[in-house]
Amino acid sequence: MSFSGGLRLTDLNDYITPGQECIKPVEIKKTGRSDGSQIKVGTEGEYYEVSKDGEETKLEKASITLNDCLACSGCVTSAETVLITMQSHHELLSILEENRQLRSSGQGAQAKHVVVTVSPQTRASLAVKYRLSTISVAKRMTSVLKQMGVDNVLDSAFTRDLTLVESAREFVQRYSASEGQVGDGKSLPVLASWCPGWVCYAEKTHSEVLPWMSTTKSPQQTMGSVVKDYIAKKLATTPDRIYHVAIMMCYDKKLEASRDDFYNDIYKTRDVDCVVTTGEFDRMMSETSVVFAEVPESDALDSLFKADAANEQLLSSAGTSAGGGLEYVMSYAARALFGIEVTPDQIAAAGRGESQHPLVQVRAVRNQSDHREFTLLDPATGQPRLQFAAVYGFRHLQNLVRKLKSGRSVYHYVEIAACPSACSNGGGQIQPEDPSPGAKKQWVSETERTYATSEVNQLPEQNLGLNELIYDWFGPEGLDSELAKTVLHTQFHGIVAKSNTLGVSW
Repeated sequence: MSFSGGLRLTDLNDYITPGQECIKPVEIKKTGRSDGSQIKVGTEGEYYEVSKDGEETKLEKASITLNDCLACSGCVTSAETVLITMQSHHELLSILEENRQLRSSGQGAQAKHVVVTVSPQTRASLAVKYRLSTISVAKRMTSVLKQMGVDNVLDSAFTRDLTLVESAREFVQRYSASEGQVGDGKSLPVLASWCPGWVCYAEKTHSEVLPWMSTTKSPQQTMGSVVKDYIAKKLATTPDRIYHVAIMMCYDKKLEASRDDFYNDIYKTRDVDCVVTTGEFDRMMSETSVVFAEVPESDALDSLFKADAANEQLLSSAGTSAGGGLEYVMSYAARALFGIEVTPDQIAAAGRGESQHPLVQVRAVRNQSDHREFTLLDPATGQPRLQFAAVYGFRHLQNLVRKLKSGRSVYHYVEIAACPSACSNGGGQIQPEDPSPGAKKQWVSETERTYATSEVNQLPEQNLGLNELIYDWFGPEGLDSELAKTVLHTQFHGIVAKSNTLGVSW
């Protein structure tokens, strides 16, 4: 398991070693009295309680949940040794088996409705491994998951359109409120918050930047709201009767799903019950003796899938695997604020260096593709109107934070991803068989290319299914309704660090 690179301890090759373990390594049952017992560490790193009489009792390791990690101001890591529960493909298999047993015993009404959401980054990773098109991957995933007992297979690219529109609206509102001014006391810059690794980093170490975070939910959590609110109402059921799984590119997405902000206190359920990474899905196929490349394609995709009417072509958004927020928000803001017409495709092409646009300047900071600046020019004066940036990887992210805190940043909007090369390089993606750096770089590059070029781009406002959902869900006010403002936005929480002898490096 691999969380993002910003969450690690100093001087360790791995996140946790026997000498520097999680602050909750064992579970000690408190009795309210002291009998003089002591704790002993065995030769294999196990723990024993030694009574006054010398009797030794082995202590069990505590089960550390993702909530424990998020509540802790120490490390958020120990990817390979902390016991993380309720967030794996085994949990999905368990739910599907429970449903099968209930139906076979005539208690089908008690079975949960299982919904799986698949990310486009996951499809790209599987497409590279199996040498398939992304539409073929989508149809095979739909086929095999439904054979396993899943009721609906959805596409997070569908709710990404909703997130893009709401993110752009939020940016325009904040730009207007601060009159385009950036810095302390202003509502700018807007820092994209789709990456949970970046969110954890900011909350734990740089709470000063939290007022600048975009409050629009990520595509994963927006789909969580769609499934547990909109679809639940359509099915005439309650949110707790739906089990929602997201297949994502990143282990940090498990942390995001586990946030208390996405928990329904009334029905005791999360918007996303379980996150399975791309690699875990691939292992699940192997463990269940499924040869993915031989799975027959489904004849049709479910309705909340961003595809053409014939289900022959998937549709996507212009931009990198970080999600296309920079390209769409800049295009939307250029039109809404200044009447300048420049499309997300044109901005994306300029960002990749494939073509130039007279109104869009792109500069790689220190020749680094993971830190690029995008400037929108006024067609009349040639002066900058908007200054955006894409910042990927914690090395560049730390430089960004230093500029923000010192007041030297001039950006109006920053698209952020914790992983270098953005989400195609997520820690949960399928890895190449050759572990060498050169092979890894080539693999990530091919995955990014597959993500960016194998699907036809479509503007969110051209997504007719999305427009229908918005007004069916939110009523005639659409995205201006109070319900939309509630379910499409979230909040962030600065965490005060406690003294920690481990020496944590961020």
